[in-house]
Amino acid sequence: MGKLFFVLFLLIPGSAIAYNSEEFINRTVEYEIKSDNTHINHYAVSQEKLDIYRNAHPHYNFPKKIKNLNRKQAEQILNYFWDNYRFSDYKYDEIQEKIWDMMIHMPMTELENKINDCIRKYYKFDNDFYTPFGSVASVSLLNSMAPKNIPNFYLILNEIQY
Repeated sequence: MGKLFFVLFLLIPGSAIAYNSEEFINRTVEYEIKSDNTHINHYAVSQEKLDIYRNAHPHYNFPKKIKNLNRKQAEQILNYFWDNYRFSDYKYDEIQEKIWDMMIHMPMTELENKINDCIRKYYKFDNDFYTPFGSVASVSLLNSMAPKNIPNFYLILNEIQY
């Protein structure tokens, strides 16, 4: 009952998350600075995400190790992930925020598998179902849920340990 109440609380418009990437990313970076995450992240960027960004944009000459990132570089990387994985296209704030948090704290392959598992479970798709994380198809499936079903999907997302 407690989780259901929490999920219903998330649907109240006053509890909505940031609607633009700049505000959202600033909040993420600030939170990660305050939290002790055993140096897995630096300004909310993991080594894996830095490597992905460096491979996509070698001309920026970003540092090779996350410990050498500065805040502006981290924000640029987070903006890349925000845009590349279509976070601004999410229709439901609570799903957007949860998946963003998962993206920050999970390896990308694991995240993609977990999101596919959640979609598969919600829609009762067979085990062969797959859609790339952040693709138009993936975001469309997440957006096509009726608002009354969002708490149910959020409970499925909430089962993921990360």
